[in-house]
Amino acid sequence: MASTGQLASAARGSVAFTAALKLADWVGSGREVTKRGVPKPAAAVELCDLLGIEPHSRKPRSALDIAPLMTVWSVAVVADLIEQVGDRVRVGPGLRVWREGRPEEVLEAWVRCAQELLTPPDDMEEDDLARLAALVVLHEAEDAVTLDDLRLAIAEFFGDAGLDCSCPDCTSPEALRYADESGSGRPPAWQVAGLLSEFGIAALRGDEVTPTLLGRWFTALVFRDGAPSPDLDAATLIAAVNGLPHRLKLVMSRPWLSARTPAAAARDLLAAAEHTSGGLRLTALALLDECGPEAEPAWREWATKDGFGAYARSWLSQRSGTALAEADKAWLTVDALITTLDELPPELPEEVVAEAVHAQIGTGVSEALPRLAASDHPDAPRLVALLTDPGTPRPRPDRAGVGYELEIRLRYVENPPVWRRLRVPAELTLGELHHVVQVAMGWDNSHMHAFEHRTGRYGTSDRDLGFRDEHAVTVSQLLAKVGDKILYTYDFGDDWEHDITLKKIVPSSDIACTAGEGACPPEDCGGPGGYENLKAAVTDPTAQDHADLLEWLGLDSGDDFDPTTFSPETTTQALNRTRH
Repeated sequence: MASTGQLASAARGSVAFTAALKLADWVGSGREVTKRGVPKPAAAVELCDLLGIEPHSRKPRSALDIAPLMTVWSVAVVADLIEQVGDRVRVGPGLRVWREGRPEEVLEAWVRCAQELLTPPDDMEEDDLARLAALVVLHEAEDAVTLDDLRLAIAEFFGDAGLDCSCPDCTSPEALRYADESGSGRPPAWQVAGLLSEFGIAALRGDEVTPTLLGRWFTALVFRDGAPSPDLDAATLIAAVNGLPHRLKLVMSRPWLSARTPAAAARDLLAAAEHTSGGLRLTALALLDECGPEAEPAWREWATKDGFGAYARSWLSQRSGTALAEADKAWLTVDALITTLDELPPELPEEVVAEAVHAQIGTGVSEALPRLAASDHPDAPRLVALLTDPGTPRPRPDRAGVGYELEIRLRYVENPPVWRRLRVPAELTLGELHHVVQVAMGWDNSHMHAFEHRTGRYGTSDRDLGFRDEHAVTVSQLLAKVGDKILYTYDFGDDWEHDITLKKIVPSSDIACTAGEGACPPEDCGGPGGYENLKAAVTDPTAQDHADLLEWLGLDSGDDFDPTTFSPETTTQALNRTRH
């Protein structure tokens, strides 16, 4: 095992930090930056020349467009090598630590930087997930791995699909993007491996990637020491790893599984799985598979139970090669289809599952319905109703006097993100919720809109558009449990998509905004992409459309533009005014 001194020395010698130190020396006593805290275009080109980076243009619109430079800049910022004060940056306190600090301090700074830039805890994007996949491969590798190993692992993280099939139905677009290395330019696996190499985590030689001592230490820190505690109960473990890619889910669960005998782990997981649904149940079943054949005593115990015991009887029948009872097949079929329904994205209607079932077995559906109805599965009536009459919302529950805490988050908008946490009556119709969303977000209700849910699309009743009447269904009919979602789209030209998620059910039916972040984008600015361009140009006097945008926004200066402006109190007042 490498010593702290050896690890710190490797961290100091990494390409990324060597470049970040050069950048800090360049900053010196101070350099001007833009409103977004990055070098101005001319300075960005100067920095590229210093660091040996070839910019795509000698006259970039923004430093943000030069990805390699932004990587080095991010390292310098996160490691506190530089800090922003007003409209300037200067050398930060981390520079002294990096050059004169004890090995423990250096290693701590490197870890903080690597974790934030390579494995961000929230809102992972495609490139973050690709890096995480590569780190998992390096963590599990005993020796060098090939770029093909990385490529396949990345594709698995995105799709968990059969990579021998290249059709979009079998592999997600993201998986295909990373699996296909036939295009021009450096393959994505090279890009991922190259970045890990710059951090000193791996050595890249030809098509082989070898984890370094620093890399092995770091991946152990992330995947072993950073895994859920073995002391957690099974339900908490399942929730902690739910939503992770399959391979990562198993890696992060190993310390918990290893702390128990396979049978004991299976008993705990089975007990927890019985009370889960949707993705949580799938996660529990995946972890049960990891328990292996030595878990048989636990499966035998559960095989005596009704309902969820069907999973145990199925496991035993596969081991023994015997036939599974028809009643158990029916129960498991209902459970599998209900799980699929619960995991559908909010923009997909439940009919897609019903249509797939009908397409698969045709007239056999009518023959299967009585068996499914008699399965004693608690959700059998819901499934039978869907297969008999697809697209029917849940019956209206009694939610009088009950409140919902909803999170409304605008998709594809960052720096800052735009979201609101609202408290509303559960009995609001979707038509009423539309007006609440408009006020809470800051829109002016000048464009068309629609809600999308598994049961269909809702809006102003329109036969041509296929919208169901948004005033005929309540929020509680579509959002029944915490975690349920619907998609709200505003302005079919700009396509502002909002995820609306039920976060909490509360005993209060007033309307209020309790939290949020980010100002509402201007109407008609071109959607998320146009808004990003607007934010960059309006604060950059050298941008070609800077003056036009200021005039369009009615501003005298880019300093008057603040995308972070938001007040829950002011929003609550506006919501209350609209009710009276």
